[in-house]
Amino acid sequence: MAKKFPIKDLDHPLKYKWNKTFDYNWNTKSDQKNWVLPKVLKDQASLIPDKDFLQFSYDKALTFSEVNKLANQIANSLNKLGIHKTDKVSVYMPNSLEICLAWFGILKNGSVMVPINTAYVMDFLQYIIESSDSKIIIIAEEYLERLANIQDRIPNIEKVIVWTRNNKDSFESNGYSKTQLISWNDFVSKGSDNEPEVEITHMDHARLMYTSGTTGKSKGVVRPCAADYSSAQNYSSIMDLTSDDTVFTCLPLFHSNAMVMGVYPAMISGCKVIVEEKYSASKFWKWMKDFEVTKFNLVGVMSYFMWNAPVVPEEKQHKVKLVLGSPAPHDIIEEFMERFNILFTEGYGLTEVGQCTFTRPNEPFRVGSCGKESPGYEIKIVNPDTDEELPRNTPGELVLRPRIPNICLHYYYKMPEKTVSDFRNLWFHTGDLCRMDEDGYIFFMDRVKDYIRRRGENISSFEVENLISTHPSIEESAAIAVKLDEQGRHSEDELMIVIVLKENMTLDPKDLIEFLQPIMPKFMIPRFVRFRDSLPKTPTNRVQKVKLRDEGVTKDTWDALKK
Repeated sequence: MAKKFPIKDLDHPLKYKWNKTFDYNWNTKSDQKNWVLPKVLKDQASLIPDKDFLQFSYDKALTFSEVNKLANQIANSLNKLGIHKTDKVSVYMPNSLEICLAWFGILKNGSVMVPINTAYVMDFLQYIIESSDSKIIIIAEEYLERLANIQDRIPNIEKVIVWTRNNKDSFESNGYSKTQLISWNDFVSKGSDNEPEVEITHMDHARLMYTSGTTGKSKGVVRPCAADYSSAQNYSSIMDLTSDDTVFTCLPLFHSNAMVMGVYPAMISGCKVIVEEKYSASKFWKWMKDFEVTKFNLVGVMSYFMWNAPVVPEEKQHKVKLVLGSPAPHDIIEEFMERFNILFTEGYGLTEVGQCTFTRPNEPFRVGSCGKESPGYEIKIVNPDTDEELPRNTPGELVLRPRIPNICLHYYYKMPEKTVSDFRNLWFHTGDLCRMDEDGYIFFMDRVKDYIRRRGENISSFEVENLISTHPSIEESAAIAVKLDEQGRHSEDELMIVIVLKENMTLDPKDLIEFLQPIMPKFMIPRFVRFRDSLPKTPTNRVQKVKLRDEGVTKDTWDALKK
């Protein structure tokens, strides 16, 4: 018999009247041939050419027509450099106006954008550039030194386009010398603003996104245009976007969230989107007031940052009506909405499949849940060992499949075996432990696969352990996720590394962190370090991480925040 879980539907005085009727079956009534993002931009530039569309911080906004012309220039410049349809273009930039323009230009050329996390260095950076077969990289000047460190290992790069924060043509090469360096301004100016002569369909690939692997290298997720359009349209519907809205994002554009749930929905809906480089607790509500923001989305950790920030007058002076959180801060959700006077909705998604659950408009917000299946998806909970469907309210692995084609990844790039494995029995296996209640609400409970969610990033424990094992004093290690109840039971994971030292060796945790900093992205560096004489093992010699997680943070655990 299924376990009984308490049901708590949020009864809160905050109300929002949806301007549009939410149609769960919208995608079955829409022609997929029109689900082509560069076509949407072109059409909007024709229909509403002078309407403000894209703005970075307090800079002047660009209209739909201006964005379309600049995207055309970039597309035509890429073509002049020998980059054609299906060719890969790596982009290694912080949030800016130009990263959005680069993305649109790559789409217009029929090429495939490969966004790179700006925290990546050394082997991580090399792997994505090399494995993606990118011929060109668009990079911020400040990251050229990182590229110089691996330039001999990325012979596939033919040209490097350099963007500078001061928008100048001159820049420092920072040791990079292998291929031709081109300034961003020079690159853009070489292209005509006429529509590129390339046919792009909904089946064509828009992105190659690398996501964390659990037992090996990062996986390259190949997303078609239709998938990104579908996710953006779902968000637009759920968030009730109209041309009168102003959308805001400060989440990194090299992730799916900011572009597919920020910039693209604004483009589809004909409204304005504001982009900031990163979240700032001291500036956030001033931004909301100054930019007259009406809708935005966030990741779980950001909601706690907002909640813990000091009260400022602007948090009651804004026009924000709706916010989508992934995940929502369930332990403070009622107080959060009351304090900031905004209505919260929630969703769950993965790079491979997009946002596959939402809290549906005009349906109860069930606390602890990430909503019900989104339009276009079928979801069930299965036994992760047998794939047998489980009764309601029984924890198991969340699996899904599209009800209509082309809304999930097409495949993992150069990983046919992984593609088949994750789409086992024609269902995509998420690796997440969830339950579904009697009403169809989905509740995330834990990870089935061995990866860790921290600061909005999926971290492979395999990759962490591999890098840590290169330290000469370490025999073996295990990377696990831990939570601290006093910081909120629903907060995101923190990273702990449990270490067994080689015989007669000692190691100061501070020295370990110093060893890792040049070779590991910042978000992967462990907060907690704990030493053990041995790791608990199964009879088949697999580390029993569940035992380590149960032990959690002990009295002898080193904490980087208390060093």
